[in-house]
Amino acid sequence: MTLRPITTDVMVIAHRGASAYGPENTLAAYKQAIMMKADYVEFDLQMTKDGHLVTLHDETLARTTNAEAFFPNRAPWRVKDFTLEEIRRLDAGSWFNKTYPAQAKKEFIGQHVPTLEEAINFVQQHGKGEVGLYIETKAPGVYPGMEENVIEILNKTNVLDNRKLFLESFSEQSLRKLKKLAPQVKLVQLYKRGMLAGKNVYQEFKRVSEYAAGVGPSKELVGRKLVRAAHQYYLLVHPWTVNTQDDMVSLLSLGVDGQFTNNTDQLVDLLEKPFISHGVANGDITNTSAILWVRTNGNTRVRFEISTDNHFNSHTMVKTGHADEYHDFIASVEFIGLKPSTKYYYRAYTVSSKYIITGSFQTLP
Repeated sequence: MTLRPITTDVMVIAHRGASAYGPENTLAAYKQAIMMKADYVEFDLQMTKDGHLVTLHDETLARTTNAEAFFPNRAPWRVKDFTLEEIRRLDAGSWFNKTYPAQAKKEFIGQHVPTLEEAINFVQQHGKGEVGLYIETKAPGVYPGMEENVIEILNKTNVLDNRKLFLESFSEQSLRKLKKLAPQVKLVQLYKRGMLAGKNVYQEFKRVSEYAAGVGPSKELVGRKLVRAAHQYYLLVHPWTVNTQDDMVSLLSLGVDGQFTNNTDQLVDLLEKPFISHGVANGDITNTSAILWVRTNGNTRVRFEISTDNHFNSHTMVKTGHADEYHDFIASVEFIGLKPSTKYYYRAYTVSSKYIITGSFQTLP
């Protein structure tokens, strides 16, 4: 049985913004995510010494700001040991240019750590109210009162009743607290490796469905059983963090309802046009012929190429097949006139998508 999402559209969730293309959890990364047509922008929360919520993944400032250079005597640079005014003085963008020179931009230099209020207002304004908010309470045990603070700011920014709002956490305690404070908000229980070890997923998700609208498992945890169990209790499945199109396609074929990704544009590209949802299979290989086939997720033409050159620069044979509903979206082609005892490389892609499947086969002697 084919597994399908329980939502009408699969959600593209920009993990810490479009964080493959800009410094995570900054306004620059959020802006890029919006420009790349993300459905949701995700941000992580930490809390300052004077009780302000800021969007930052780590509990310390060391990795993504210049705190070590700016405040050399204040190791280990924990967020909770700094005031908002101090954190505002830090550069949260230059590290990205040094770490990822191919993606470096001048505008990233001097990016600051946004407050939750600032991040919400920015996404609302630039996303014109159409881009959703996906907010994680990080390390809530370190920050007493974090949940009350979150709800207060969501109220203040007029997004508490937004249809496109999710709050997420690894902490069940934090989520249950949020549920009491704002019963209308959709909550997502996150799962790391190990959190489901030895558990019956059906029993676990039945219990979780008492307070949550969805689950966010690490992508390695997602299989048919997990998706079936979650959907049985009407829980959305949003795996993290999915950064290759092969993984994206694999999870889409399992019927997930959304994906967290650093590469927002790649998931958007897959979802906007028909793509090969079940990779290339080969069969009926003889000494001079072979059949290749693929399955797509919609009506489309599929281009198949084979060559003895793995770069496809020479001796390339090309054929086009058509996938439609009548044939269960399977497209197949036969290549004839091949050389015996020869290794052939193939690639296949729908004519409208950039997603390419590759592989090889050997003809018989």
